[in-house]
Amino acid sequence: MRMLTEPLPSPPSMLDVAVAAAIDFDLKSFVRSSYCSFSFNVEPEHYHYLNNAIKIIPKTIQNTPTEIIIRENKGFSYSAFSEAFGNNKDKYDYFIFNEDDYFLVENNWDEYLIRKYHTFPDPGYLCAIQRDEDEWNNYKPHAGHTFGIASTSALNKVWEKYGCLPNSYEINYELQQKVQIDFSYAFFEVGLRVYDIREDYRVSFAMTGVIDQDVWRWFWWNEKDLIVPAIILLNKPYTWYESLDGPMQRRTNLEKYEQF
Repeated sequence: MRMLTEPLPSPPSMLDVAVAAAIDFDLKSFVRSSYCSFSFNVEPEHYHYLNNAIKIIPKTIQNTPTEIIIRENKGFSYSAFSEAFGNNKDKYDYFIFNEDDYFLVENNWDEYLIRKYHTFPDPGYLCAIQRDEDEWNNYKPHAGHTFGIASTSALNKVWEKYGCLPNSYEINYELQQKVQIDFSYAFFEVGLRVYDIREDYRVSFAMTGVIDQDVWRWFWWNEKDLIVPAIILLNKPYTWYESLDGPMQRRTNLEKYEQF
């Protein structure tokens, strides 16, 4: 199952643009997912923006049935992920999570994710960027990018521990960084690990502030992208930078774990 959350873009009139772009890339790339869910996290004053966006979504994308979820904007993406998994955890073998400002640009990206997932020992969450434990994140290694895949088996282990996938129903963007950390750190707490795609793809990570036009480049020894942010897709100007410290220059995932 694939799940795309649609926090209302700013301005809200861009909502149908984001949805159309996501569908366009799904139609252009070959995928074999069983189900695709669009979750709209909205507030009451935003409902009149939904009509065009909903009309754009077809009933199937490459023979994959689609579902539209409209929910109150409580807890943003991670609460939507938890609710969707809770309602569907007996139906699918894998769940792929994404937000509306990142786009998959490779054919058969879902097959790649599943295959890559099983190349690692104790896989919990395979994401775009894995962040090491450090003082700023309370020494919790985690997924530094929302996009990722997890098996239902791994997610069930987290669910059994917490009764949900870690999330918060507060409408507080600053709190969401902590929620993002807790969501994927939970896999470590149940004996699993978080990995990323550094062996195969480079990653452009766009800052999420309203006025930010910065892109953080990761794993630039690779030449291909699996997923790109909207700022690049829309050919908007941006400033890029790259970090040269150790964790960001490791060429393989297992280098992190082999040091222990």
